Amino acid sequence: MGRPVLFSLGLLALALAFTAPARADFEVVDKKGRRILLKDNGTWRFVVNADDAASAPEEQKPEVKLDETLALQIVRRTESPGGCSFELALANQLPFEVRNLVPDFSAYRANGLIHSTQLTSFAWIKPGEVRNKTVQFNGIACWDIARLQVHGADRCEVGPLNKFTEGKGKCLAAIKVQPSDLLTFNK
Repeated sequence: MGRPVLFSLGLLALALAFTAPARADFEVVDKKGRRILLKDNGTWRFVVNADDAASAPEEQKPEVKLDETLALQIVRRTESPGGCSFELALANQLPFEVRNLVPDFSAYRANGLIHSTQLTSFAWIKPGEVRNKTVQFNGIACWDIARLQVHGADRCEVGPLNKFTEGKGKCLAAIKVQPSDLLTFNK
């Protein structure tokens, strides 16, 4: 054997001596008592047995509490050319951000007939913040509008609630309409 071959065999032996020992999959338990399988390929997964699945409590999503609301009020009513506009304020009194909320607003005449419906979007309102929006009703004077009603609002992303939440009206239920001196305002 020549020197280059011996040198190569020596490097190979040295490399094999310093390689990491073979690893195997093993389990650990986290602080919450969940079993985790650590795989030797660097991945992991939770270990769930049939017994564990039956006894494991279902993860609960936070619910909107009755004392935590989205307070909606009419700030101002303004005659505008060709119609009437309402400035609305939505105060986020929830413990989570309102990423998006799209309620409908309907203007009713004194005879109970609806004039028209407009929608507006309130977005990115952090807890404790207030966001103002204007809703314009064209073709009607402000004094002809007897009632303003908020409804819909199923297109939403409010904490755990979103458009895929089971049961309609949960985002609307989180809105608390504040009384107004200007006209009847309800949902």
